[in-house]
Amino acid sequence: MPEDSQLPPYKVVVLGESSVGKTSLVHRFTLDKYDAHTSNTIGAAYITKIFSSRRQPERKIRLEIWDTAGQERYRSLTPMYYRNANAALVCFDLNNFEHSFKTAKYWIEQLELNNAFAASNKIDIRFVGTKADLATTQNSPSQEEEINQYIKEQKGIRSFNKTSSKENSGVLELFEEIVDDIDEAYIEKYYSELKDSQKAGVVMNTRRTSSTCC
Repeated sequence: MPEDSQLPPYKVVVLGESSVGKTSLVHRFTLDKYDAHTSNTIGAAYITKIFSSRRQPERKIRLEIWDTAGQERYRSLTPMYYRNANAALVCFDLNNFEHSFKTAKYWIEQLELNNAFAASNKIDIRFVGTKADLATTQNSPSQEEEINQYIKEQKGIRSFNKTSSKENSGVLELFEEIVDDIDEAYIEKYYSELKDSQKAGVVMNTRRTSSTCC
């Protein structure tokens, strides 16, 4: 069994405006805790979690999660965090749908500008509705229709997931779906490259040892 540091890495970037619940989502998944009074993220916070696929429990992935700041003054920095990302979670507040969903579209546009929808990148993009526990978050049919229509038009968004970090609803399922949908070819390519690099390391060490012999 590979050490944790040698497990396939999978970069997940969490996007959305300030106070939509990105940090709560990440903390619920990685630490299994909820704090109603989390402070605003400055720049980005980074955390890893070893996670297994439901379909293949023996296949472990090292999720590398970037929780980005939502304040407008940090927006110019965000592209460097989702560069080379494997998945992007675009979050919006279900309790403030009209404004928050509009801002979520901004992040989709930014991902598109950075070629996230290009076939060569294949970023797993998901819409994440947060704060589903609040009484006013029962989406009207028109809101559900707007979300689904937008996803249909974009053709690059894989799913829409409702979550509640407070009630621990939909969070684990979201990340399970992400890991389950990782292309097997990605895993095979990673281990193949790891094996090649290890072989190269052995050869280099052998050469160094030989060169020091009398």
